[in-house]
Amino acid sequence: MELDTSKSRRGFLTLLTAAGSAVIGAILLVPGAAYILDPVLRSGGTKGRWIRVAELANLSKDHPVTAPVVGEQVDAWTKASAVRLGTVWLRVVGDDKVAAWNAECPHLGCKVGFDEAKKSFGCPCHDSAFTLDGDVQGGPAPRGMDSLETRVQDGHVEVKFIRFRAQIKEKIELG
Repeated sequence: MELDTSKSRRGFLTLLTAAGSAVIGAILLVPGAAYILDPVLRSGGTKGRWIRVAELANLSKDHPVTAPVVGEQVDAWTKASAVRLGTVWLRVVGDDKVAAWNAECPHLGCKVGFDEAKKSFGCPCHDSAFTLDGDVQGGPAPRGMDSLETRVQDGHVEVKFIRFRAQIKEKIELG
């Protein structure tokens, strides 16, 4: 009779230990799963955010002006403030209208410069050339410079900064 009581007590303690472990595991699983899935569930990240890049008064209709794009960078679990995300070329094209192009060459991503004498953009790496409006003029670049949306708010130019894949004819956002 004592043997049966010992077996049932041992079985009860085993069941109690298993149930307690399951409860503790469930409690730890919720924050753990949220931590692991956070980058996947996060909506949008930094893609396509409006970023203030220049004052409208400092821009010209005659020649483009380069401006750094500085903002918050979110990479999986890491978040950094005031990071240089890229560079844009800006030019006034009408009353309070500004055109913007990403300064990365769509061929291999080198920084595109402006040649004042030729009144055109050029890539120093592989001699791609672009018109004042960003259209491809020559070289290996598969498309023109990547234009970006702009808006003017309180005298400041804001750019919807997006980076695109290099070496292809279509403008496809980097993901």
